[in-house]
Amino acid sequence: MRLFIVAGEASGDLHAANLLRALQRRGAGVEAFGVGGERLRAAGLECVARSEELSVMGLAEVVRELPRLSRLARRVRVAALARRPDVAVLVDSPDFNLPLARRLRRAGIPVVVYVSPQLWAWRSGRVRRIRRDVRRVLCILPFEVAFYAAHGVAAEYVGHPLVDELAPVMAAMPPRAPSTLALLPGSRWHEVETLLPTMLAAAASLRNEIGDLRVRLIAAPGLERGRLAARLAGAPAAVEVVTQDRHRALASCAAAIVASGTATLECALLDVPMVVGYRLHALSYALAATLVRVPHVGLVNLVAGSEIAPEAVQREFTVGRLVAEARGLLGAGGQAQRAGLAEVRRRLGGEGASERAAAAVLAVAREAA
Repeated sequence: MRLFIVAGEASGDLHAANLLRALQRRGAGVEAFGVGGERLRAAGLECVARSEELSVMGLAEVVRELPRLSRLARRVRVAALARRPDVAVLVDSPDFNLPLARRLRRAGIPVVVYVSPQLWAWRSGRVRRIRRDVRRVLCILPFEVAFYAAHGVAAEYVGHPLVDELAPVMAAMPPRAPSTLALLPGSRWHEVETLLPTMLAAAASLRNEIGDLRVRLIAAPGLERGRLAARLAGAPAAVEVVTQDRHRALASCAAAIVASGTATLECALLDVPMVVGYRLHALSYALAATLVRVPHVGLVNLVAGSEIAPEAVQREFTVGRLVAEARGLLGAGGQAQRAGLAEVRRRLGGEGASERAAAAVLAVAREAA
């Protein structure tokens, strides 16, 4: 089977790599090409472009990068149409992937969306394009299927692949270090550069209060250790940078300051209480505020259905707010939050997401053959 994959960021790269490996285990004879990062390349993807070239967050940032992204889109589209895959798997990144889905559908190439764009949060009108151009949506958040069903889109919940990824650690959790704080500043460099200085300053302030506090920077896949070290030069707090065995290192922490997104679910699955923080370019935030229709920014809170983890967003993303929240989480507040984290784990379900997604992709390829 000739498979075309586009994954535009670290979490999508991880999920798509696990999907590709699940297809390979089924003996499907997969020849895979497309857009991927470190994990997909390791799984055998032939890269037309790298995920890092596609990873842009924020409306103002996207506008600035439009010429480069247009050139990239044309390169990817030409490669896909020339090689005519049996099925295309497009992972999230709707601004890049939805126009691509239309061109693929017109060329007779069946399209599967894996990891739904957050249409339930904003710009829900794009669901019409998915209904027209996509054969099936494979959802990894349990509340998404009802949204698609209401709009006449074929969708199924395959489970969250992070459960598979973290299962070995969850089965043998390391001892909890009571005075260890994790920092997870995001998977994109512009996120790290925006969020990390405030996180580090908060960690330094907490260390003045808690003399034996240890601080761990849990680096997302694709963030080079050398570049991170340069960002930490002159930091107000000594920080241990973790790039290997990152989930076990996170699981042993007592609390975390974490960028909104997939990392919040990593903390939930590993039972690490967290404060969720985020800041965008002022223009991006102003535009998003008029469009976003969900009550929370953290995925952990969206899955829970309530704000179980405090959120410090935009103007509230300050050293003082982070210190106050993290101080509580290192004490009794952390234990109180764990009841909500247990409910999130229940809602995300058990293992097998990648295998279920692989079966669905194969089914679409067979239907189209």
